[in-house]
Amino acid sequence: MAITTTSADVLGPQISLPGCADRCGGVKVPYPFGISQGCFLSEKFYIHCDQSFQPPKPFLGRSKNNLPVSNITLEGGELVIMVYIGKDCYNKDGERIYHFDPRLRLVDFNIATDRNKFTAVGCDTYATLSGYRGEIRYVTGCVSYCNVIDDSFGASSSDQSCSGVGCCQTSIPSGLKNFTVSLTSYYNHTYVNDFNPCSYAFVVEESQFKFSKASFQELNSTDMVPMVLNWDIGKESCDEAKKRSNFTCKANSKCVDASDGSGYFCQCLPGYEGNPYHPNGCQDGYIASETGCDKVCGSSQSESHSQSDQSHRTLVATGTMLPLKLKMCEEKVEYEFVDSSFGE
Repeated sequence: MAITTTSADVLGPQISLPGCADRCGGVKVPYPFGISQGCFLSEKFYIHCDQSFQPPKPFLGRSKNNLPVSNITLEGGELVIMVYIGKDCYNKDGERIYHFDPRLRLVDFNIATDRNKFTAVGCDTYATLSGYRGEIRYVTGCVSYCNVIDDSFGASSSDQSCSGVGCCQTSIPSGLKNFTVSLTSYYNHTYVNDFNPCSYAFVVEESQFKFSKASFQELNSTDMVPMVLNWDIGKESCDEAKKRSNFTCKANSKCVDASDGSGYFCQCLPGYEGNPYHPNGCQDGYIASETGCDKVCGSSQSESHSQSDQSHRTLVATGTMLPLKLKMCEEKVEYEFVDSSFGE
């Protein structure tokens, strides 16, 4: 008999609920997130997959102003969204010709303090980030100034760190759910207009922005940058959640309290991989460890797979096939079967 299957069918722990799509365009959507009814844990984990784009694009939530999603990570509970850049531009007479102060309002997610930086770029720039953490209002900011842009910008690691010459950065308070970016100029860019008519400010995933001379031109044509959010389950601690019959962390996983005290998330135990929120829980990671293909086909993380995961295989055998061992590396798949032929 001929059997058509995919290596993913044999290999791997599923990241979405049975019958649910596990990706939108090029972005994987693991449970507790989902893109259709019955596929997400609660409303806050709903991902709108907009089919009007090619390929389709995922957005967070149902509102008209929902945010583009570029990555969802189970390990550590992180979600990368795209947020708007603030811009403040002037003509040679010092008249403002464009101004945009972006705002962000989140209900169920926190901005990741240790993964993002508030960043401002410009040669006559004063930028602030204001908002509320609970009922407490805060304001932070930085100043960036320069009288020339030359090839030395970003040439050293200290320049790339935004030290205040053409670029500045500051940290973000923990537990932050909203902010407003505000931009202004001391001299309306009058003295630097020939080479820097605009200021820019934004919250960005720190590893995704490196300052250089090219940043001034690149930001002029950039609307959005990536920012990392923290997500968690519920609003209770692990000790409280474990008492519930519908405890979210499934087999072979552990519960981890969120660092900001807002809730908890789940992680697979050492030696296991997959989705700790999936009803089947985390699976034994022996396949990746036995084959020695980690560096080629992906690590033991459930979200790392080789291209061959998606390649179809047609297997021809007589009798019943019982796979004992699967070895996968690049495009090679080996099976060992026990022949259990039917009697005549």
